[in-house]
Amino acid sequence: MSARVLVLTPYPYGTAPGPRSNFELWERVLADADITLEYAVFETNRLHEVVYKPGRVADKALAMADAYARFLPKVRHAHDYDAVLVNRQATLIGPAVIERWAARHHTPIIYLLDDPLYIPSISPTNGRLSYLKFPGKVKNLCRLSAMVIVNSPSIAAFARGHNANVWEIPSLVDADLYTGWAPSAPRRDRPVCVGWIGSHSTAINLQVVRRPLCQLSRRGDVELRFIGAGDVGMPDVPHTVTSWDAETEVEDQRRFDIGLLPVRTTPWAPHKFYLKLVQYMALGIPPVATPVGANGSVISDGRTGFLASGDAEWSAALERLVDSADLRERTGKRAAAVARDRYTLQANAEKIVAAFRSVLA
Repeated sequence: MSARVLVLTPYPYGTAPGPRSNFELWERVLADADITLEYAVFETNRLHEVVYKPGRVADKALAMADAYARFLPKVRHAHDYDAVLVNRQATLIGPAVIERWAARHHTPIIYLLDDPLYIPSISPTNGRLSYLKFPGKVKNLCRLSAMVIVNSPSIAAFARGHNANVWEIPSLVDADLYTGWAPSAPRRDRPVCVGWIGSHSTAINLQVVRRPLCQLSRRGDVELRFIGAGDVGMPDVPHTVTSWDAETEVEDQRRFDIGLLPVRTTPWAPHKFYLKLVQYMALGIPPVATPVGANGSVISDGRTGFLASGDAEWSAALERLVDSADLRERTGKRAAAVARDRYTLQANAEKIVAAFRSVLA
């Protein structure tokens, strides 16, 4: 049975890590099952230029109004589709007006919730304007949806309090690109690369390991390399920053010998699934991570990576991995095997199709 699903998403295609690790990646296996995704995107180029910058409230208001005016005609024919997938929220701000409209027209809604949006969070760039996202609407979206897809056990527990048809599908990578452990150049030819991948908004997490990294950087056999962060606010720690590029993302990470996943204590942290952890593991890069959110269930401490709390534990784990190429290889190979079996598109293909069929049937 063929089916068409309209995706309502705030973000342009290929620009956000969440969609790139879920429905944009799922397209391949859904297409094989005759399920086609079509997109209605809320964020315009004009809005993207201002919404993630501090201040400029008037410019943001005008750009947001323009985005709404352009978006509404795109969803007028949502009832012509077999289902509507709502990615987090149909629009960047406002109550669930569009989602309720689709539900009233008897179009089944698939709600994709990959962050704990039900917990109020103040954006560093938009301050209290963040409350215009209406976090209270999330439970209502769960209730009016035919199915909810989540990526972590904690978010699954929340969703099951409001919907009986909840599917937990973790953030995934493509095994055709993330192809497991590969031998690196001998240590005598280059320093051990300790790396991190993220964005401007998540770079603040590196402050968690600032002192261990400062200590590590004093060694002559280590280099620190960060992808996608811009200024990470650590002038006292020698490091290299490169821009994120979708075309070179895998190749850039291949330079890492050790992957960093420090996480600050925030209201969202205990509920999140961290994509970068899966990326490291799927490339056979031994990770060191803060034991928060799904990290403790993804990593087998000491076997597929290391969990570290506090400066002493971070320093000990990093020093062990830097000092032992054998440990890095053993850990990386085990991590890659786990990632291949649990956190790739290929390993989850049947589950993804079954989740959609639970609504489309």
